[in-house]
Formats: sequence, structure tokens, C-alpha cells
Amino acid sequence: MSKPRPQPPRPDRRRAIRGSFSWIDHRFLREGFDEGLTRLEKLLYFVLVAVSNQDGVSFYSEHRLGELLDTRYPHELEAARRELVARDLIAYERGLYQVLDLPARSPTQGRVFYQPLPESSSRSARFSRPSRRTPEPATPGWVSLNQLLDRWGQGR
Repeated sequence: MSKPRPQPPRPDRRRAIRGSFSWIDHRFLREGFDEGLTRLEKLLYFVLVAVSNQDGVSFYSEHRLGELLDTRYPHELEAARRELVARDLIAYERGLYQVLDLPARSPTQGRVFYQPLPESSSRSARFSRPSRRTPEPATPGWVSLNQLLDRWGQGR
């Protein structure tokens, strides 16, 4: 016997498709494609999904994306973009973004998406957060840079 489908709290406000439509593949979360992404990287991905056309292409400018994402400096958006490109989640060329179909294999199946770049590379490469499955070891008396960044981000 199947489980009864729960009823929405506001059945009068069910979502309906009007005009354009976008979606986030459930595999993005269920298969761990989001693991290790910063909040800004996830938000950029979600915004690009929401504003892209049927081919996944977004025509939003860097300036407009910066406004939507509430970034303070251009390098923040650039680093988030580089991380998503490195993980094969988006493509970027001459000011156009494209949300790509998710790769067949997820990171939880052993695929390595990202290789650290040299120290002079993007901020995202130097400060990427660890996967949820491998918590940072606690060192008594010391606070990691990632912990400080997390605290700072929560206070914003």
C-alpha cells in the first residue's frame, strides 16, 4: 500500500507554470554535487538556474549578478564562477553563462571535480570548504580560517 500524499498547508496557493520555467535537478543535492561548495557558489548556481532559458543560458551581466548575489567585490563572483566551471556544473564564455546537464557521475561515486590551483589562483580554490562527510579536525585553542569565515557569514 502506498503512503498517502501529504496535503499542502495552502492548497489555494499551489505553484503553476506561467511563462518560463526552470528546475534544479534533484541529483544536485541527493548525489552530493553541492558538497564543498560555498554559500555564494550554491547561490550563484541557483540564480543561474532560475534566470536561464530552455538551453540553460543566462544573459545576466556580471554587474546584475553581483547585485542579486549581494557581492561586494568582482573577484567574489569570479571565484564562484571558476569553482562551478571547474566542477563541470556551468560553462562560461564571453559573458554568457550556461547551466550544464549534471555529469553522469557524482562526487560521491568517486569522481574528483576540483584540483587545487597554485597559491596565486582564485580565492575559492584557497578557501574551499571541506565536504560535509569529512569534518575539520578540532584543534584546542585555535580557530580555523573556515570557521572564522563561517562566523562572519552568519553575522551578515
